[in-house]
Amino acid sequence: MYKLSKNLIDKLAKENIRYCHWKSNYLLDDALDGYDDLDLLVSRDDISKFEIILLKLNFKEAINTHISFNGVKHFYGYDRDSGEILHLHIYYVIKTGASWTKSIHFDFEEYILDNLTLHKSGMLIPKKYIELVIFIFRVMVKYSKINEFILAQKEHKRTLNEIIYLQNGTNKDELREFLDKFFPNIKEEEFYSYIEIIRVGSNIEKYFTGKRVVTRLKNYRYISSFKESYKNISQLLYRISNRLFFKRKKRLSTGVIIAITGLDATGKSTVTNDLKKWLGKNFTTHLTHFGKPSSSILTYPFNLLIKILKRNSSNSSSMKSSIQKNGAKSLPYIIRQLILAYDRYRVAKRYWDMASAGDIVIFDRYKSENCGVMDSHRLDTKYYSGLKLRLIELENNLYKKIPKPNIIFYLTVPLDIAVERNEKRIKEGKESREFIKIRHKLNQNLIYNADHIYTIDTNKPYQDEIKEIKSKIWRIL
Repeated sequence: MYKLSKNLIDKLAKENIRYCHWKSNYLLDDALDGYDDLDLLVSRDDISKFEIILLKLNFKEAINTHISFNGVKHFYGYDRDSGEILHLHIYYVIKTGASWTKSIHFDFEEYILDNLTLHKSGMLIPKKYIELVIFIFRVMVKYSKINEFILAQKEHKRTLNEIIYLQNGTNKDELREFLDKFFPNIKEEEFYSYIEIIRVGSNIEKYFTGKRVVTRLKNYRYISSFKESYKNISQLLYRISNRLFFKRKKRLSTGVIIAITGLDATGKSTVTNDLKKWLGKNFTTHLTHFGKPSSSILTYPFNLLIKILKRNSSNSSSMKSSIQKNGAKSLPYIIRQLILAYDRYRVAKRYWDMASAGDIVIFDRYKSENCGVMDSHRLDTKYYSGLKLRLIELENNLYKKIPKPNIIFYLTVPLDIAVERNEKRIKEGKESREFIKIRHKLNQNLIYNADHIYTIDTNKPYQDEIKEIKSKIWRIL
């Protein structure tokens, strides 16, 4: 169990919050360890107290406005020990049914909260007869929708195991009374026939029985059949387009720009890729490279020409040099730096727009305020006049206009370790030992501009390093 899960259970008990983990308790142990989300039903009377507890435990609310339901929220917390994120799926009302529409509202939440038992973890859960009835209805409703039917069939083995778990310990008398109280049009015999159909029924039987169950539950439907069909189609179109093009997930209340900077061989790419996987699992997250921005329609022809010239130039040519030397530069070099500045500004502004809309943006490298170092403005106006000076002023101004990140992590490592790591790297066009030494010397003690700046010593076990970075990010998300 995550330590965060245990802390949450303890806090809820201490504050006497009326809640329970209302479904999928067959796999509750796995969910408490981050395998799946936790589905918590919380009494309306305790909503404020409950959300205060979540804030104290540093949970964050996130939402996808295209896939949301009134009375249902999503919160995410960071477990420091594991370095992973715990997802809470919070229900203030029980809305269930087909995943895309959740057209059924079982408005007996208080009854559920009055009939709980204690899981071995300390989590409160409904008595099994309640969970069994709701589970069977949930499965049957899925059978009534073609898209849900396919998914339900894929989980058939798990469904059978969950039925066995729930039936083992279910009080039949309590189950009968529960049906009579809330589902008077479904008799005990009919209910058990649903279980048998789930176990051994044909696909046709499952589909038509699912349709019949939907009709039986019509008193709990809060969306008409017409509106549900419309919503189902619109959700299908949205999910297809989202998977192919938009790739949106949930958004936090505010977006953020995170930049990973530092010396060569400090593991910037490894860190940025791991952060993308960590945050991208739940939130709309983008990863881009500041040092090597993509070309725009305007700059593509120039960048293609520069690439050809660099390929044909000597190793000592200024066209190939990524290390700034003192003195005036040629006009081609100045134009190259101006084009690079424009591409970097354009990419940074584009992703700043995304962060302003609520996305998380991760930059591999970012500009510093120093002149003549990697990823920053290369040209000093004091060496130039005339046309060259005008072009250099444009380059400098583009860098000044680049938005500052919310968080910068500056990764450091001793020179000897950097050289050793570089020797072991498998990379096409890998930098030479001498190049690493020169860049290490030139790019120390850089000045950055961000809301939060952290220096991270990477000369330690990677798991300690990445957990430190994750903790600092989560604190200000």
